[in-house]
Formats: sequence, structure tokens, C-alpha cells
Amino acid sequence: MMREPIKITRSLGNGVELGQRIIDFLEVEWYETTKSRIRKKTMGGIDVLVDKADRTTFQNGDLLFVSEEQAIILKIKPCDCIVLRPTNLISVGIICFEIGNKHIPIFMTEQKEVCVAYDANLFVMLDSAGFQPCIQERILFPFQMTKAFGNKSMR
Repeated sequence: MMREPIKITRSLGNGVELGQRIIDFLEVEWYETTKSRIRKKTMGGIDVLVDKADRTTFQNGDLLFVSEEQAIILKIKPCDCIVLRPTNLISVGIICFEIGNKHIPIFMTEQKEVCVAYDANLFVMLDSAGFQPCIQERILFPFQMTKAFGNKSMR
């Protein structure tokens, strides 16, 4: 007998106390946090349908489902990233301008790093321009994404 997927329409919070519940994770790619409709299985094999009515962005650690026995938490998968460590504000501006021209989302970390999902052509361009990019596996957190267009916040 096929079971209907658990339907998720919104986040139930972040950092919620879950007691003794069994915790399962719905792993997503960084770019899937903004999608309004996703069908996936959790790491424990539970079929889930994300069907958001609005354009809110899920964050790493969001509680998506809770019952008496279990909870499902969103987990963003790490990915290969280009990481840059600009030394001054002018470098930040030039780097963000060059990346922005390619319409690639830019993530600014608390360590004052500029991160983007890995793109070979972009890496070569940034390296040849002398910005000393490196490749590291990182989690791209939606709250770190800069948004220089539109008029609606990410959360």
C-alpha cells in the first residue's frame, strides 16, 4: 500500500526543542531552499512534498514536520564553492560586480569572504584577474546571499 507523502507548507521554526523525538533530515541543495515545490525523500526514506504557498526561503535547521514520535529538519548539503578573501572594499566591489554580471548568487560570510557555487569559467576569470580564488566545500546559507535586485526580502 502506497503512503501519501508528508506535505510541508512552511517552516515550523528553527532551533525548536524536540525532546526524545526521532530526528530525520530532508537534505536539499542550496538553490532548492527557495523553491516552492519539491518532492524528495528524507535521509530516513520518508516521502516528503514541499508545497509552499509563498516565496519564503527555508534556512538550514528549519523544522519542517513534527509528530509525537518524529521530526523532520531541513539540512542544506555542502557544495564546491569559489571562496575569495578580498582585502579592501574596492576589491569587494570589483569581485561582486564581475560575479553579478554573470547572474550568479553571491554569499557573504561572517569572515568577510565572498563565496559562490563553483563555476570553472568564473574561477579562471577571477584567478587571471589576480583575486586568488580557492575552491572549498561549503554550505551556502540563504541568509548570507546578497540580493541586489527586486524589492522582496529572502525571509
